[in-house]
Amino acid sequence: MENGKIKHNTGHNKERADQISGGVFMIGLALLFITHFWWPGIMFVIGATIIARTMAEGKDWTQATPAFWVIGIGVVFGVPGLFGGINWGSIWPIALIAIGLFMLFGGNMRPKISRYDDDDAYDKRKNDEDEDIL
Repeated sequence: MENGKIKHNTGHNKERADQISGGVFMIGLALLFITHFWWPGIMFVIGATIIARTMAEGKDWTQATPAFWVIGIGVVFGVPGLFGGINWGSIWPIALIAIGLFMLFGGNMRPKISRYDDDDAYDKRKNDEDEDIL
């Protein structure tokens, strides 16, 4: 505690998160070498690594959204006959691009449902109305 403020050591937490996620990745990689379950096994290893890192950073595991996407891809490609009628050879690259774009922009491109979802636009409309009164 310095000058009445709690000092957080973020460097130590980041180092610990790196250590934990690196350990999970190495163990997962070793399991892939032992089982020869490379695809889609690598997707599960990456997902587990992301969840471990998220938790090591002190966040709830449900905040690891990219992990769920990666694990979901592993499930889709790993369960035989799940989507048997689809020609994945030509569709999966497009699906991966779509998922990547959603992960990059999905939260920002969702439609505004409520009239007041965009507070800045509401404030601007309110100021315009105030100016009309004057």
